[in-house]
Amino acid sequence: MPRKYLIIFLIPFLTGCFETELNFEDQFEPVVEAYIYVDKAVDKIKLSSMISFGSDSSGGEMITDALISLEKDLSVWFLDHNNSVPGSYYLTDSPKFSPGDTLKLRVELDDAVLTAITLVPDSPPAVTKSAASMYIPKVYDLREFKNIEMPEAVELSWENPEANYYFLNIQNIESNPMAIRPEVPDGMPAGRGPGDFAFEMISQPTNSNYYIIEPMTLQYYGTHRIIMSSVNEEYVNLYSSLMQDTRELNEPYSNIRNGLGIFTAFNSDTLYLEVIPVY
Repeated sequence: MPRKYLIIFLIPFLTGCFETELNFEDQFEPVVEAYIYVDKAVDKIKLSSMISFGSDSSGGEMITDALISLEKDLSVWFLDHNNSVPGSYYLTDSPKFSPGDTLKLRVELDDAVLTAITLVPDSPPAVTKSAASMYIPKVYDLREFKNIEMPEAVELSWENPEANYYFLNIQNIESNPMAIRPEVPDGMPAGRGPGDFAFEMISQPTNSNYYIIEPMTLQYYGTHRIIMSSVNEEYVNLYSSLMQDTRELNEPYSNIRNGLGIFTAFNSDTLYLEVIPVY
């Protein structure tokens, strides 16, 4: 899923290591979060600012007045700002992207120009499911649930001779799903907004040729949409940098020139899994 990342500056810790006071100049850093999905609207472009060290600001302020353009070959599209979601930009056009296309992002600010390049990855391979449905007993007592016999896991497999990277997004798409575990209430969890899912699980990038869906990882019965996406090296590098030891001070990977953040493209395919109650 792509995920958001945090940049943490350990100023109190660092300054405590020195007897003399450390002085840092304010540093304004624009942060780009731009994801392009093949065959989907271009509306996952976010722009914010970060002020580090010498400022009292905690950062994360949205940038709403940038001039952002997307290029492919000789075509150029200019993005509009979404006033209802500050810092979010979108295209009114619906350009078509194909595997191998080179995409260029350009962000113009008052005193800086940010650029980035990415390639549209190949379509993901065909996926084989070990089963189309998963049958899980329905019980209403937690003690009884602990003793039920769970079905076998569902294995997703595909050809991957070149060890390309993919990630999977598993979503329960029921509007009012029934919970599998007795302590989980039926229906949509509190705080979920329109378009959200009762259950969603995103895997880490993998260059394997299979993925296992364990029944104990699921929370609700019903239809589950499984979106498998091809990813580029920059997304793998970003994910790896986010998973680094928290004691390290390396900032997350960025492929934005003259700024921070990520610009990358995904190519996806969809399959479904039914999780059925057994009474």
